[in-house]
Amino acid sequence: MRSRPKIQSIMDPWVCCQTDIAISEKSTKFEFEDNFTPSISNKLPDSEEYLAVLEEKLRKIKNDPNILAQLAAKREACMQEFLNDNNFHGIDRVDEEVLDLDEPIPSSQILRAIAPQKQALNQGEVIEFVKYDQLDNDSDSSVNQSSTDSLNK
Repeated sequence: MRSRPKIQSIMDPWVCCQTDIAISEKSTKFEFEDNFTPSISNKLPDSEEYLAVLEEKLRKIKNDPNILAQLAAKREACMQEFLNDNNFHGIDRVDEEVLDLDEPIPSSQILRAIAPQKQALNQGEVIEFVKYDQLDNDSDSSVNQSSTDSLNK
């Protein structure tokens, strides 16, 4: 009966761990490894010169009495250009092309009954939106190339 406890100790996975590992509470730290503060200042060598140039520009702007008048004049010029622009289409204007797109197309009752999915209701449904298709051009050129090659042989 004494051999049985030896078998239990061999099959018990926690037996070796209980005796070998001892955790010391004194070595445990309750701190972050990285406290998120830069340890070394990584300034560029010319950063002081750059800051001096920027401060000089700021001093010039602050000391110039005409700067506010110049900014106001520039704003007024931009507003006048915006309001007088001929390419600007406001909400009040009605675009004639949009009205033409909504114009109904006359169609026969027979075609509507036979193939209603192929009947356009207005001009907007007939317009070709994309006039240039690279894939279509590539396939046309390859067909033309193969037909000319077959004719030359």
